[in-house]
Amino acid sequence: MNKSYLKQMLTYFSKVYHLGEKINTLNKKRFKSPFEISTITFIVLFAFMLQIRSFNKLEHWLKKGKFKKILPKNTKVPRIDAVRRCLSDFDLEGLKNIHRDIIKTAIKNKVFRNGTIDGLKVVAIDGVELFESTKKCCEKCPSRKHRDGITHYFHRAVICSTVGSDPHIILGAEMLEPKSDSSDKDEGEITGAKRLINNLYKKYHHFADIIVADALFCKSTWIKEVLSIGMNAVVRVKDERLHIVKDALALFKCREANKEWIVKQGNKKYTKIKAWDEDNFEMADETVKVRFIRFVEEMHTGDKIEIKEAWIITTDKFTSSQTLWEIMHKRWDIENNAFHQLKTEWHLGHCFLHSPTGVETVLMFIIIAFNLMQLYLFRCIRGFRKKRMLQINIIEDIRDERFTIEDTWNNPVFEKT
Repeated sequence: MNKSYLKQMLTYFSKVYHLGEKINTLNKKRFKSPFEISTITFIVLFAFMLQIRSFNKLEHWLKKGKFKKILPKNTKVPRIDAVRRCLSDFDLEGLKNIHRDIIKTAIKNKVFRNGTIDGLKVVAIDGVELFESTKKCCEKCPSRKHRDGITHYFHRAVICSTVGSDPHIILGAEMLEPKSDSSDKDEGEITGAKRLINNLYKKYHHFADIIVADALFCKSTWIKEVLSIGMNAVVRVKDERLHIVKDALALFKCREANKEWIVKQGNKKYTKIKAWDEDNFEMADETVKVRFIRFVEEMHTGDKIEIKEAWIITTDKFTSSQTLWEIMHKRWDIENNAFHQLKTEWHLGHCFLHSPTGVETVLMFIIIAFNLMQLYLFRCIRGFRKKRMLQINIIEDIRDERFTIEDTWNNPVFEKT
């Protein structure tokens, strides 16, 4: 192997994000054990960076000494039972602080200085189900009863991720709460999303120019919440029964499109887009006025033509309809580059540990590992996207390097400053 990705990666995490220092700030009193909290934290975080499938796999790695060469000499390596006990009562607030510092450092290092779409910093909000079980449950589990009468338990979270250009970074996550004594319903995505964007605003202030969301968020309460933190909202609209949709379509029916353009996608493939654009439409709350845009896409593939129609509302009065069309489509980045990748490659849908604190702790570990790897791949490896390199291949090389790295090498994450 010509290049040591493992050395480069751990050096980058140590020098730029001070990972070792951050790990050492975690509260050690919560977990009484002969094993160092920093050792357990690094092992779990590194395992998630290598896309560990389960804690059974981690147990095998620990037994076979597969962390030996990247831990300081004479380090007492924990067994999997100690790891599980530690994560069940982990310093979750300290872990969230590590995540916050990584995002702040990324912002300080101008990772998003050119925006993510046409100079604008755009983030998407959406909910994701972490896993589902008919047997395992805890006090924080929302539930639903299927037609067969069997109760299914699960955990859900609302996640905020950058969309558009690389790297795709998860800015934050908020767990959805189960039904309480005063309510017969579990907490909804919009309630969790409101809490999330307000928490993100407190931590990072103007963390985005535009927040894009799917049709579930087509509510005046959500629009007002986004405006209250000084940002603009873009929301897909799908319900034809809404008065705003009926009014807009009736108005657009009487006139030509405001703008037309073509997006080329190959020699024989292109899309012709028409946009009808009008401002000052009232929502259910008359104090909220939005811009409504109707897009008609004519997709040409050889001799075949397919026509699709989409609608959005936005509080942004100045961004071009062409950019807003791209933002509408790039919202899918949170599905493709975050949720799909996290579930298929990072095994987010697997129940690693089931306890009120353990579930959220594991989620935060996966998010931190995912963000660090995205920052390393797209900020350290030159031309990663242009060369069409695959993340899975780089991670496979790093796995192999655990055994070939020289014994005299010291992991910079554990070097004391």
